[in-house]
Amino acid sequence: MTVYNQILDEIKHQLETYLSQNPEVLACQCQQCRNDIVALAANRLPSKYTASREGRLLTGVELQSKQAQLDVFKAIVEATKQVNNSPRHPGRKVMP
Repeated sequence: MTVYNQILDEIKHQLETYLSQNPEVLACQCQQCRNDIVALAANRLPSKYTASREGRLLTGVELQSKQAQLDVFKAIVEATKQVNNSPRHPGRKVMP
């Protein structure tokens, strides 16, 4: 098994859930904007590296705590606002 940052899976999962329930919060639904949100959110959160199956399972349990879930969601909301205000690709509208 390779070294793996478990927080990325949690961010991606929560982002997809958030956008499926609230598609209007993201001005552009392209993959670049979604990737930017994941990267920005990950940079705001502590890494959760693992190198074994057991480590992934333990870290996965840790990330299910209410505080961890709230921290990830907050980072996603902040990153979404940042991407909406300054998309990295031309021709995209900025939300008012």
